[in-house]
Amino acid sequence: MTTNDTNAAAGGLRGLLDVLWRIHARNESAVLGIVTATAGSTYQKPGALVLLDGKGVRHGVISGGCLEPALEDAARKVHADGRALSVEFDTRSDEDLLFGSGIGCRGHVVLLLLPLPPLAPLARALFAALDRGVALRLSFALDEPNLGAGMARFAEDAAQPFSAQWDRTGRATEMPSATSLDIAVAAPPRLLVLGAGPETAPLALIARRLGWFVDLVEHRGRWAAFAQDAAIDHRIDLAPAAAAAALAGERYDAMLLMNHNYSLDLDWLRFCAAGEADYVGLLGPAARREALLAELDAAARARLVPRLRAPVGLDLGGHGGEAVALAVAAQLQQHFSARGRGSAVPATAGVRV
Repeated sequence: MTTNDTNAAAGGLRGLLDVLWRIHARNESAVLGIVTATAGSTYQKPGALVLLDGKGVRHGVISGGCLEPALEDAARKVHADGRALSVEFDTRSDEDLLFGSGIGCRGHVVLLLLPLPPLAPLARALFAALDRGVALRLSFALDEPNLGAGMARFAEDAAQPFSAQWDRTGRATEMPSATSLDIAVAAPPRLLVLGAGPETAPLALIARRLGWFVDLVEHRGRWAAFAQDAAIDHRIDLAPAAAAAALAGERYDAMLLMNHNYSLDLDWLRFCAAGEADYVGLLGPAARREALLAELDAAARARLVPRLRAPVGLDLGGHGGEAVALAVAAQLQQHFSARGRGSAVPATAGVRV
């Protein structure tokens, strides 16, 4: 596998942790904001994350920009005191419309602001979960005097157990605190794109902006050129049989067959039928789909068809690589949202970044 460096900034949890890593690399502290409760009309819902440093917001938002100045003021207090803080913003009154934020959204949002000094256990837990591609369960105390103290555990991957615990200052402690808020932080989706084409670069860029990981299998030189400057995390430069062996044991949330080649797509359909990804997308018209499925045995078809999207993507209209990429990314976002990533973890909130 080869890694392709790119200047495309990542979004989601992945992007937040990229920024946190850079802050901690400078031996500086950060503040992690977690939306703990909302009422009425709000831009974010419980579980949303935002990262701040001493200069202001660095990743994520809680509003369209109107509440962020007050949030930054509160985060500076956490930086100065080194202790967690709970803050709330209420825009439901007429007074707020006239003399406050003026947004007229009629909402109420509460955030827990947590100090993240270098080597903070919560930061290490988030990095470890991202590295292993597993969900993380976070538990927090919401009452004084232990506001913000908590613990983290992997929600799965029992073969490699992990736990971390911290006090109100964000530093490691062995003294457990009573917790009243659980949040499930899902691992970012991982996509496997089988074959490159005009849609590869725009799709990879959208995926990176959404915080997803994208690996590409492509061994044909002319087609690989489409991915030369794409925001691909890993490219596997092997023919199908060898690539399939290299992928043994890897976990993907979605697989996209985009070879623009009938025989290659047939090889990879057999691979996908035997796999566990609950989304398999096939590029091309319905008649091509039916011809390919007819070449599979009955058992493979039975395993594959319930997970198969073919033609892949939402019918948004338009032509060309960018339109295809947008249609596919939109359907993937719909799929990931509908299945409720992280819902297997008992929690009061699923993370949104």
